[in-house]
Amino acid sequence: MKKNNFLLAIISLALVLVSCQPETEIKTTVVDFEDVALVDSIWNGSDLKAGFTINDVTFKNSYDSASYGGFTSYFWSGFACSAKKDTQTGGYFNQYSVMAGSGALASKQFALAYDSASVLCPANANGNLEISSVMITNSTYAYLDMLNGSDYSKKFASGDWFKVIITGYLNNAKQSSVEYYLADFRDGKTVLSKTWEKVDLSSIGEVDRLSFTFDSSDKGAWGINTPAYACIDNITFEQEIKE
Repeated sequence: MKKNNFLLAIISLALVLVSCQPETEIKTTVVDFEDVALVDSIWNGSDLKAGFTINDVTFKNSYDSASYGGFTSYFWSGFACSAKKDTQTGGYFNQYSVMAGSGALASKQFALAYDSASVLCPANANGNLEISSVMITNSTYAYLDMLNGSDYSKKFASGDWFKVIITGYLNNAKQSSVEYYLADFRDGKTVLSKTWEKVDLSSIGEVDRLSFTFDSSDKGAWGINTPAYACIDNITFEQEIKE
């Protein structure tokens, strides 16, 4: 009888200890671009705010302009936001359009990562965010350049490729990278992305910064010739919340 009472006491203690452990839940945050205010269907940094913030996640932008003979040109890099959906017009003047014809999941707006783009995702009261996934496709500009060639870039053929490289950082230390091929003509493939695809980034883990950079088989003296754009949407983060 004493042995049974002792076992019951041990079980009761174990149940109390388990019940005292903090409960946890996984909070999922999806960052889309539907609430970014656009002018003529775009935001490209011309307001000189150096980026925009959604759910405490900041998409960095650099914008500059210059005048030549009464004509003003502007230059931007990093992130822009757009609702442009022209899938027919090639060239730089259609740089803000998405080849898929809409944002991800038929949404209205999406973001463009251009050249070298940074996302700041600082820790909050519950700690660092863990990157889960992002949806990606080609811009119309890049797609049609690869499909047909242009004055500056080649028509893609066997062996060619174009990729975006997504790298995570935590406390300025590189975590890991995921590469996604927006075009892949290697080994008999003829992949040229024009639909939104969900890219798994869970291998990168906890981050406070992400970078989007580009590489291509089509290179020249000044770097890659392929227009260095990717359309992105629905960036998903996860975070463990202790109650």
